[in-house]
Amino acid sequence: MFATPFLFGADGEVTTLEPVRFAAGFTEDWLQSRLYECPAALPFGEIDSGYRRVCALCRELNTGAGPVDLVYVTPEGRLVIVETKLWRNPEARRKVIGQILDYAKELIRWSYADLQREVTKRTGIKGNSPYALVQQTFPDTEEAAFVDGVSASLARGDFMLVIAGDGIHHGAKGIVDFLQYTAHMRFILAMVEVGVYKYPQSEDYFIQPRVLAKTQLIERAVAVPELLAPSSAMPIQREPEREPEKARWQQDYQQFWQSFLEQLTLDDPEQPLPEAATVGNIALSLPPSGWTAWITLYFEKASRSCGCFVRLRNSEQGNALYEALQRMREEIDSELPFAVSWSDDRKVKRSMVIGEQWPGFDQPEVVEFMADTANALVNAFRPRLRQLIDD
Repeated sequence: MFATPFLFGADGEVTTLEPVRFAAGFTEDWLQSRLYECPAALPFGEIDSGYRRVCALCRELNTGAGPVDLVYVTPEGRLVIVETKLWRNPEARRKVIGQILDYAKELIRWSYADLQREVTKRTGIKGNSPYALVQQTFPDTEEAAFVDGVSASLARGDFMLVIAGDGIHHGAKGIVDFLQYTAHMRFILAMVEVGVYKYPQSEDYFIQPRVLAKTQLIERAVAVPELLAPSSAMPIQREPEREPEKARWQQDYQQFWQSFLEQLTLDDPEQPLPEAATVGNIALSLPPSGWTAWITLYFEKASRSCGCFVRLRNSEQGNALYEALQRMREEIDSELPFAVSWSDDRKVKRSMVIGEQWPGFDQPEVVEFMADTANALVNAFRPRLRQLIDD
């Protein structure tokens, strides 16, 4: 329990700060927001001196185990996962520890590109978003060293896991001590109790954190994934040799796709792009290799429309992967910022009618439609297919 803080003024006046009871208006989200706005409010450096300098990456980072409340990183690339919790009963304490360990077990399977993609989705910052954020706070950070540091942290499971909340019961320390002898990853886990107090007749607040318990960093005797090499570029599907003079429609398609691909910015930096084609469609390869899954961007003259779809090959592996994706349909549909149709021929599709203006190469809305759809489909399907293959 925290003792009530008192402020002593220069004139001898004593002010008693009022403890905040987390109820209406003061929720886990309120606490999470304050900790995100001010990373220094959590004593990372007291837990481990290697984490004295941190910056916030994002809130609600999406993982296969659920959204992580808060993610921070050091300029050296070491990651911090924070779960905020207002304790209600002993069962909740045990659940949140299992939850934060599940997050860590998910992240150990990620590459830097996975982290970049998800941070970009949460922050809207294009390009190398984690590096852009850390450079704002620590301008001398070198990009290559930072990316290597984060990649190594992910591959080793070298994280700091922090559970921060009010009223953490002293009995929870036994759970932390138990973790000392488990063999999961190379991590530090700490519990930080956060006291929040309000200045009387003011909207100012006083936050008082204290480290309740922590594990010691142990080199655990387990096998962890090796640092993943960047995925190889997708095989280029070259067209047959043509006569030097292309038909006008072929030239138009090639010019459109060339311009489109030069401007296309995907959240996932490891997604390979195709070459510009002289026909009305191009394809982006998805995992696994061998064109078992891909995304097609197309123009269709018969319906005077354009669109994008994810397609799985009619093979044993392709059918199995599509069935697995269908079991995730509700989750995928809620993640996508638009509606898609799922068909029996292993296709997930979105289309747009262009009408009389077809093919609409000079229409910004056509380019925007194709780019936004392709980016969202890559974000939704590429990591899930990789996960299914790893499993």
